[in-house]
Amino acid sequence: LKDKSLGLLLQSEALKIEKKYDQLNEIYEEMLKTPDMNLLGLRGLMQQNIRAQDYHHAFVYGEKLFHLNPRIDKIYETLVNIIGKTNNWQKLIYFSEQSFKYKIIDKKTYEESKSIAFFEIAKIKHKTFEQESINLMEKALKLKENFAPFVNFYIQLLINENKLEKAKKILKKTWSTSPHSELKQQIFLLAKALKISYFQLVEYISSRT
Repeated sequence: LKDKSLGLLLQSEALKIEKKYDQLNEIYEEMLKTPDMNLLGLRGLMQQNIRAQDYHHAFVYGEKLFHLNPRIDKIYETLVNIIGKTNNWQKLIYFSEQSFKYKIIDKKTYEESKSIAFFEIAKIKHKTFEQESINLMEKALKLKENFAPFVNFYIQLLINENKLEKAKKILKKTWSTSPHSELKQQIFLLAKALKISYFQLVEYISSRT
């Protein structure tokens, strides 16, 4: 068994150098049938599919790798990159929770990843499930408070749902701690929705600053 494993490893390295990717896939598939080479086979197939830009299959192999050993070097970062290509944001929440649980990532990375996942899911759902999108954005903002792109989208959702006073308070709170030029467009839209002048709303929002 050891001789077979060593032979597969040597063949895979040689084929990588020669860039014979079809044959390399066959070697990785063979590794999957060999217990002590299973992880190498999965990792190899994941990387091969990333190289081919087949992110769906890359994710399948990456997820199997994570379940077998979440501590594999850079598996979390690789899965995050794949998720960015496949928009499988629910899985980002799961992998982040598991990685934080096993102390693979720190709290800052955990909160950053989850907040991005909530934001991306909210963007997908907002056309059909506006209130659910609002709830998701509130979760995102708890993890990444006053982040301008999040606040912008959240205010847009509140205006759409006619929650204008709430939008007004959120803008004032955000501007008082983290003023940002990206918020100006939402201030203009909210003033229009409130049927007041832009400058009147600006005066209210920026009174402390």
